[in-house]
Amino acid sequence: MGHKPSSNNELKIVQSYSPSHGLLEEHTTLRQRSTVTECFPPKTAFQDLPNEILLVVFSFLELKPYIISHGVCKKWKQLLPLAEIHPIRRRMVNLFHQMLQHPGFLDTRPWPLQTIQPFDRKAYIEALLSQYPAVPEEFKLWILEWPARMVIFSIWPGSPFIDYRERTRDQVDGINWLAYLPEGSPSLLTLVHRNPVHDHHPMPALLIWTDEAKILWLIFDTNEPELFGSVQLTSWISDEAAIECRFPKPEDEWDICSMLFRNWLEFLESFWDRNIARVASLSSKSSPKYLEHRPMVHPVPYEFGTWTPHFRPSPPWVSRSEPQVQKDMQNFSYPDY
Repeated sequence: MGHKPSSNNELKIVQSYSPSHGLLEEHTTLRQRSTVTECFPPKTAFQDLPNEILLVVFSFLELKPYIISHGVCKKWKQLLPLAEIHPIRRRMVNLFHQMLQHPGFLDTRPWPLQTIQPFDRKAYIEALLSQYPAVPEEFKLWILEWPARMVIFSIWPGSPFIDYRERTRDQVDGINWLAYLPEGSPSLLTLVHRNPVHDHHPMPALLIWTDEAKILWLIFDTNEPELFGSVQLTSWISDEAAIECRFPKPEDEWDICSMLFRNWLEFLESFWDRNIARVASLSSKSSPKYLEHRPMVHPVPYEFGTWTPHFRPSPPWVSRSEPQVQKDMQNFSYPDY
């Protein structure tokens, strides 16, 4: 009694007694639609945004969206070259497409795809930072963002840690030391920087690859700005020890037996170009044997300065000050200049 009907009840009462019930219902529906439109404006697709906004968004993306964007639409493919992409990511995109467009690319995939294993990428970088306060930016972004399925001839922490004994169309001979993870983490080792300008001193480096003839190091030493982030390749026929760095060198002393790549991506580009040219010459009809691979045993024995592939040539960086390591370094007979 005396209770005022709600607005909904009022509407029902009017509708039940009004001769223009259909018109009133139509008017109510239109009013409801208008209210919904005001609360929820029409959705805008990402690709419909102005080019200026898309370019800004592109500049903040990681590597994977850049790779995918080539297949999204023609507009994205046109805008990508115009975006202010991080130069390291742009270079990785270029390397990705260079590999993908090579006529022999698919022949290089079977072994890596059969053997690759996942690993904790962030933990890998954190482990390196726990041993040394700086990681070369090119290497860091490559570890964090490079597609594992695009591994370049098993240079990858998730690839097998074995001595691959033959050259096939999908792999090259050698040992992938990036996959050497004692106690589950990578280990920086110790190089000795020998330079006539200053005293010899130890420098942190990551062992990358070895085979019967050469050894590859990624240099971490920020006290040597010219060398930080570079990759050193030394061959046993160079008359240099496996654990010494003699760079920078005068121009007239450069040779193919001892090379320095300015950064990690320059090395990867060269590693891909040189090895894809070699494996492409192999007969496509010859099936890989996969019979002579030698598993590496943990922990790998240590012998200071050795060229033997199955031994660590250098002690861990964190143990460089231990008495035995100091003794090994002092007693080692380095080749003369």
